[in-house]
Amino acid sequence: MAVMVAPKGEPRELPPLEPAQRPSLISGVLYERQETERDAAGVISACLATITGHLRHTCDWPGAGWKIGDANCYTVTTAACDGLVIVMTFCTEPGEDAHWQIAAGPPGTVLDRTRRDQLTQFGFGAGRESGRWDRDIRITTHREAAAAATELLALLCDVFGYRGLTPLTFTLAQNERAEAGALYRTLSAEDVRKLLHGWGYRAEIGATSSGNPVVRSGASGFKFHILFAWPSKDEHLFGCLNFVTVFVGRPNLTLSIVNEISKTSRFSRLYLDEENDLILERDVALTGGVSLAYLQECLLDWTFMMESTTKKLDRLVIAPEVVPILVH
Repeated sequence: MAVMVAPKGEPRELPPLEPAQRPSLISGVLYERQETERDAAGVISACLATITGHLRHTCDWPGAGWKIGDANCYTVTTAACDGLVIVMTFCTEPGEDAHWQIAAGPPGTVLDRTRRDQLTQFGFGAGRESGRWDRDIRITTHREAAAAATELLALLCDVFGYRGLTPLTFTLAQNERAEAGALYRTLSAEDVRKLLHGWGYRAEIGATSSGNPVVRSGASGFKFHILFAWPSKDEHLFGCLNFVTVFVGRPNLTLSIVNEISKTSRFSRLYLDEENDLILERDVALTGGVSLAYLQECLLDWTFMMESTTKKLDRLVIAPEVVPILVH
């Protein structure tokens, strides 16, 4: 395994970078091209503090000031001693571990057995594409950022033989998926899960029998699903949320009762399925873009709809107490 040079004592913390206006892209040189070879200790000493600060800025998201869809990407690039182009990338989103990817070019490059073994010892697994290696890493403190920066430099020096004869450069991209005013035309299941958690709801991601994503949640004693419709070009993003809950335990339910309730339901639809269970649904279209405040209000409206439907059933159906449950 490569010999890592750890920082001595407490890692020196640089002043925090000022948040950049999204989207933004900055780039620069971490280590200028040297006329003669430098040893690993020299390279690490020269670059460690700067890369530590960059990784902290990239991976450690603050408790506020970000939007769903924001993402940071930090890339370090150079050429190894044998001409390989080495690209190390850290991609991260709020509340998630950073995804660290190492790519060796040109495309189609296959690393030798020794380097593959070394990367495995560093915790990397082979990616889907030849020459790419992946690993997830958590960076939320300055010490974790310093440890990751040390690993990055050790990989460059000890695995790929970097000795400073080519420049070591970086780019830091701060991207956003939301348009001006934080309007969203599409959302993923993971986006919805994060939003629900942020608003104090439990939520978990699953899949329907057809393999489509579903978010399972609950509010005020009601269980419900959020399904996804109108997929975009990106198969993980959708333009419509479909809220669904199922009422069971009403043997005396008739279509006339369902119609009576539906007449006073403005934004939801109510119907009986093949098993004579009562289905309550509500669609939230993201067409044209919606704000997070609008989505939160839709969720509150949905809770009211479930409560209101239960009260109407209690009044119109003479049967044991109905409890809304989600049929799996």
